[in-house]
This record gives sequence, structure tokens and C-alpha cells, in this order.
Amino acid sequence: MKKIIKIGLSILRGFSIPLMNFIIIITGIKYFGKENWGEYLNVIIWISFIVFILNWGNKDYLIRKYGKNPSKINSFFLSNLITRSLLLPITLFLFIFFPFKVATLAVLIIILSLLYNSFESLIIYHQKFGQQVIIEAIGFGVFFGAIHCTVNFNIINILQFYCLSIFVKLLLVIGLFKKFKNPIHIKVTLNELLFSFPFFALGLSGMINSKIDLYLVTIFLPNQTLSSYQTITASFLMLQALSVFITAPINKSFYRSNDKIINKLKKILKKITIPITILGSFCIWFLLEKYLKLGLSKTIYFLSFFASIPAFYYIIPILNLYKHKKEKIVLHTNIIITLFNVTMSFILLKTIGLEGVFISVCISQWIYLLTIKQYENTASKL
Repeated sequence: MKKIIKIGLSILRGFSIPLMNFIIIITGIKYFGKENWGEYLNVIIWISFIVFILNWGNKDYLIRKYGKNPSKINSFFLSNLITRSLLLPITLFLFIFFPFKVATLAVLIIILSLLYNSFESLIIYHQKFGQQVIIEAIGFGVFFGAIHCTVNFNIINILQFYCLSIFVKLLLVIGLFKKFKNPIHIKVTLNELLFSFPFFALGLSGMINSKIDLYLVTIFLPNQTLSSYQTITASFLMLQALSVFITAPINKSFYRSNDKIINKLKKILKKITIPITILGSFCIWFLLEKYLKLGLSKTIYFLSFFASIPAFYYIIPILNLYKHKKEKIVLHTNIIITLFNVTMSFILLKTIGLEGVFISVCISQWIYLLTIKQYENTASKL
């Protein structure tokens, strides 16, 4: 029973965090308009990118280290955190692209995010999923409440509210892990960055593959369009993420499963994919067009629907490749598809406009599925 509760809390944690972020996006657009909220999103998108770099694949790397030597968990945690902090000077680039006050707050948000996100490995290792959901909900409440109390949009005030919400979460998570039972020996070495680089590279390739279109829209299109694009992509990314949550309970036992069980899992996903994506796409369209009134074309929603389907079909093949120790194949595929998506998105964005980006994403997702399936078939025969 405890195991089922843990799995349920893990799934709740995985879905609630992007859901809360999505609620913030639609609330901001509803209160302040697409153009104003797009100004905020423009800053947050680049903050998120730098935070991702500073995380440097620490979560998966540290969880593996914790398992090998549990008595040194706190030493590993602090050594890795301090070592990654050496990368903080890259935040200075923000002062080139944003006004001084905005850049200063952005750097502060990045530092707080670096500290807060570092606890992710401890949360997963100690399975504090329920506690993290509560912490995230409190942080969400602080930010959401501050937005509701704001009459006029001001980018500085919004960033300060966001900063406060992360600070509150940081204090709460520190309280969750305040007891250091074992002696701590901190060792700052660049080997931490070197050894965790494969995890970073795999995550970076996946992140760029799924978000490169967002950065192109950020660079080439106005804030008003950015708000609409961020809203619809966040919606459909949550829909695609359902494939991860559905398979999460079997991830641990997957590597011990035989081909018969794996094929059964594939058949289950095939049966539920179309109904889930149709229902999810309709709900997204209804919310964004009837409530927010984004004014996006039906073509964009159809393209987003078709782009969401492959995620449910390639989740098991990717796990199967991991099972056969073919992580490099996934990494190389991510890189190739990313390059293809970047090139096509750039060309179609310049020639067709926003719909061109959705066409590129849709085509890239289906090519990625076909490629992963081909590699899976080859790996299974070896």
C-alpha cells in the first residue's frame, strides 16, 4: 500500500508542478494582457535556460552516487552544489540583453533556483514527494496571490514576487532536510562537472529538442505572440507528459521485463493514445479560445494534436533502448532531430510565420518516432 501511495505522490508531483506553472501563465495573460505578460515570459525563458545549465545533470548523477555510498550523501550534495556554483558568472550575460534592474532580479532568481533545485536529488532519493507537492503549492500560492493583488503590470514587481515565491520554497525545503547526521567533508573539484556531463548532455539535447522552437519565437516574434505560443505549447507539453506519468510506475521494473510484457505495454498505450490526445486537445482548445480568447487558428490546434501523438508511442521504445544500454543512440537522435527542427523552424517561421513553427515541430516529432522505433528494432535483434 505504501508503494502505491509513493507512486501516486510521484505522479502527482510530476503533473502538479507544470500545472501550477500553466495556471500562472493563463492568470498573467488574463490579468495583464498578452503583450505585458509576454515581457515577463521573455525574461523567464532565458532564466530557465541558464538555470538548466547550472543544474548540470546533478539530479541523476547524484542519485546514482547516493545509492553507492549512502553515508556520504550530504558531502556529495554540498560538494556538487558548490562546484556547480562556479558556473554562476554566465549569468552576467543577462546584463547585456536586459535593463540593469531586470537583469539583477533575474540573477537573484537564478541563484535561488540553483539552491532550491539542488534539493531535487535528495527529494527523490528520500522519496519526499508529498512534502515537495506541499512546498510547491505554498510557493505557487505566494506568487498567485501577489499577482491577484497587483493592479497594474510592472515587470520589476512581477519578478520580485517570483523571487519571493522561490525564496519561500527554499526556506521550506531547507527545513525539510535540516538534519545532517553524518560528518560533512566538502570537496570542490571539476571532476564533478566532468562526471555529470553525460547526464547534462542527454538532458540538454532533450530540452533543446522540445523547446528550441520557443527560443526562436522569443527571438523573432513580438511579446504578444510569445505569450500565445508559450500558453499553447505549455498546454500540449502537459498532454504529452501524460505518457511519462502513465509509464512511471513500471520504470523501475521495466529493465527486468521480458519482450512479452513490453509488447503488452505498447498495446495498452496504442489503445489509449488517440482517445487521450483527442480529449486533451479539445479541452485545451476550449480553455484557450473560449476562456482566454487567444485567437489562434484551428490549424495550429490540429498540428499540436498530431505533434502530441508520437510521445505516447516512443516512450516505451526509448525505455527499451535504455534497457539495452543504448543511451548514446537516444542522445545522437535527439541532437539530429534538434538540428533538423531548428533549421526547418527557422525557414518556415520566416516564410509562413507562427504556423510554420508548429508544422516543423509536428514533422520533427514523427521523424523522431520513426527513428527511435527503427533503432529499437535493431537493438532488439542483437
